[in-house]
Amino acid sequence: MKREFPGRLACPKTCASLRLLDEEESGGEILSGRLVAGEGTSYDIVGGIPRFVPASNYADSFGYQWKKYARLQLDSQNGSTFSRERFYSITEWKEEDLRGKRVLDVGCGAGRFAEIALAAGADVVAVDLSQAVEACRDNLGASDRLEVVQASIYELPFPPGSFDFVYCIGVIQHTPDPKRSILDIAKMVRPGGRLGYWIYERDWKSYLGTVGFKYLFRPWTKTLDRDGVEKFSHVLESLCWPINKIARKCGLPGKIVMRMLPVASAYLQDVPLSDEDFREWVRLDTFDMYSPAHDHPQKYATVARWLDEAGFAVDPRHPHGGISITARRPSS
Repeated sequence: MKREFPGRLACPKTCASLRLLDEEESGGEILSGRLVAGEGTSYDIVGGIPRFVPASNYADSFGYQWKKYARLQLDSQNGSTFSRERFYSITEWKEEDLRGKRVLDVGCGAGRFAEIALAAGADVVAVDLSQAVEACRDNLGASDRLEVVQASIYELPFPPGSFDFVYCIGVIQHTPDPKRSILDIAKMVRPGGRLGYWIYERDWKSYLGTVGFKYLFRPWTKTLDRDGVEKFSHVLESLCWPINKIARKCGLPGKIVMRMLPVASAYLQDVPLSDEDFREWVRLDTFDMYSPAHDHPQKYATVARWLDEAGFAVDPRHPHGGISITARRPSS
């Protein structure tokens, strides 16, 4: 954490400013210390990351998966441009839009999309509820335009209106209260700023193929511990690999076959991954599919209405798939 960063933070409960105490510094970075909002209210800095939540919470499975597969989805690691293309397809923002702007990545995981925003020249604050923040900092912490924070969507430690761009990709459906999550994140957008979400959609596809298997098996997988879900995911991937190995080379017919499997693989068909990275990614996403504590897909019209009621101007719907939705906070 940079020494000046506490000036951009606020107590997540009271919005009071924070004072830095008992800090230990190395190479210009604050590695440990406390952020104090008032008598009896303080938050620890551990490993250069301000921590505003307990170490263990409902997002523990995500912390585990992003630390285990910390670099797999980074374009800089796997040699593809998949995360970059996905980010700009979901948001329909332009690289030049982000240059020099303050950007908030909510639910950063290991930093796959924060890497894209940094490459565009943005100043990025990456937030996650889980200990995935440690993977994000390890992956991207060499950038002097990145800060990483462990905090809850429901108590983000920033003054309202602090950011030019705010995005949250693939996270809302995994929170206990999606509406509150959407609206609490939206408060962080400055007047004239822009907001982007990607959320699982509840529609007829929720009952077919891969997604149908997810909701068929989840009542059972929720009774398993983390190791049990991981073992189940690995067994499914191994059983499906002979089919995936052929289908990923067979164009549209192959993708249709992949969409009928109980593992998350079809959307990776065109990504130029090695067999090893492809299989690791399928294991990761299949674990991600069956392990979360919460899974609450939404309807596009509902999300658009919530944003409209919050005073945002919702952009025309993007054709990316799922709920790809962006909006602007009016300047006045």
